[in-house]
Amino acid sequence: MTRDIFTFGAYRWNITAAEQLLAGRPVEHYAPVKKAAALLFMVYIDEAHAATVDLAKPLIIAPVNNVGHIVIDGWHRIYKAHNEGIETLPAHVLTAEEEHQIRIYGGDKGQPFYYR
Repeated sequence: MTRDIFTFGAYRWNITAAEQLLAGRPVEHYAPVKKAAALLFMVYIDEAHAATVDLAKPLIIAPVNNVGHIVIDGWHRIYKAHNEGIETLPAHVLTAEEEHQIRIYGGDKGQPFYYR
């Protein structure tokens, strides 16, 4: 089985594990697209893939110490929504414990070998 991952700076998360953790959980949050879209320059967007994404699939947002909350899954959805003038997207916000559970490295879980 392949796993989806998201890397941001010195952090990496297992998105497949996050999706399993969130399976069946109702959406309780809606993320503002305009605010998130301002950060699109920080991630790679494949425009062809973005055109195919399902905007009903919730974003996954994680709390990160000393940073705040960041989107760890859904940047292509943010791009598509922004281009279509959609103002909010459904989102799951992980708890600190859930974020720690799905984090592969970063913070107190150490750094990848190339930062050592």
